[in-house]
Amino acid sequence: MNDKARLILFISIPTAVFSLCIFLVVLNLWISQVRTTPDRAATYASIFTQAAITVEARLTNQLLQSPSISEKTQEPSMTNQPPTTDLPTIFTPTNTLQPQYTDEPTNTVALPTIIVPSITIPLAACNHAQLVRDVTVQDNTVFAPGTWFIKTWRIKNTGRCTWSPEYKLVFSSGYVLDARRVVPLKQTVKPGQTIDVSVSMRAPSAPGTYRSDWELIDDTGIRFGIGPEGDKTFWALIRVKEISNPKLVYDFAANYCLAEWRSSASWLPCPGTSSAAEGFVVLLDNPKLEDRQENELTLWTHPNNASRGWIRGVYPEFTIQPNHHFVAEVGCLADSKGCNVSFRLDFKNINTSGIRNLGYWQEIFDGDTSRIDLDLSNHAGKRVRFILSVEVNGGTPERANAFWFVPGIIEGKMHTPTITMTATLTSTTTASQTITSTATYTNTPTSTITPTLTPTPTSTLTPTETSTYEAILELEAIR
Repeated sequence: MNDKARLILFISIPTAVFSLCIFLVVLNLWISQVRTTPDRAATYASIFTQAAITVEARLTNQLLQSPSISEKTQEPSMTNQPPTTDLPTIFTPTNTLQPQYTDEPTNTVALPTIIVPSITIPLAACNHAQLVRDVTVQDNTVFAPGTWFIKTWRIKNTGRCTWSPEYKLVFSSGYVLDARRVVPLKQTVKPGQTIDVSVSMRAPSAPGTYRSDWELIDDTGIRFGIGPEGDKTFWALIRVKEISNPKLVYDFAANYCLAEWRSSASWLPCPGTSSAAEGFVVLLDNPKLEDRQENELTLWTHPNNASRGWIRGVYPEFTIQPNHHFVAEVGCLADSKGCNVSFRLDFKNINTSGIRNLGYWQEIFDGDTSRIDLDLSNHAGKRVRFILSVEVNGGTPERANAFWFVPGIIEGKMHTPTITMTATLTSTTTASQTITSTATYTNTPTSTITPTLTPTPTSTLTPTETSTYEAILELEAIR
């Protein structure tokens, strides 16, 4: 090899190595800057590695293809050296990706395009209803055969069309229960408003369970109702059974809807429903009392949900006979922890319009009840309207589930003894003189009352409270 060739090799090889080192340094700096995006860094590293291989191959090929090297040159030598052979040609790979450089590479990551699906809110149906609650006659209410009653539903307009008075309540299926099959609405109901729709019904004569299904119809004759699709009916579900009690002269439970019921919030329908916060009266035939399970008629009287709430029922006129007793058992229903109520029995004298309290009983949920047996003989011959009342006396008003178990009037046992009564009369005329007289009365009645009597408890109300209570009865409960 001559001096010129040696010089070219001496200059070219270090230059190529130096260029490769600079390239690798730049490559390392670039990879470190894109390290925050691993996927892109791996891609760039692969590209630059391929580029480095390409550059190195080109430099080597250029050196080997130099005229001073590629020509077959032989110089005389003192030793027998084998002839120089051609080196293999290194081909530069084609389709090599060339890196694109910028002055200031950044770590910006291209975010994917987010396609937000369009949501179409379905348009509310023109006619659609929702049952808010039963206002009267909750499911499985008990009626005597042939009893008339009024069923009322509270319905909300959940559609987008206004209900005009041309809209109607119509019978759908089941038992019609002697009701009108078509009942027009009494008012206009805009979307979002509610209306109470009522129909008069009568319990069948045969005992059993009966269901009557109803729906609405618009002014064009299209029927609709409740439920997700607006195609479900609402109904009245009753049980019919013989509820008369032959042991009672007058049954307050069986005749409870003949009374006028009111709470301190409003007048109350009868039968009511246990969902009414304004108070309610419901007839139970299989009540669970706080101390036992029973199977006789019981009045569930619940005052309105207020700290001094009350409920009372004023019954039709009744004439008391000499041998009559008022009997009942009072307390709180089962699962009524927090029940704290006062029971009262009063009557209004039809002739004098005066209010007379006959008894007062305080009850809490304690596993005990009070049995009542009041002799009404002293009021024989009076025409009265009995008043059953329950008042919240503390505790939790929502838990004031008071009951009257088998409340009624009975006749006492009769026999014919001779009764002698002695009364001592004392009067004072002056400060120093007292006149005392004794009178003896002899009476031979045809009958007398002999049942065991429970003493009438003394009312704990003060005279002011009693007069206020009687004023309320006069002004609000008696018509």
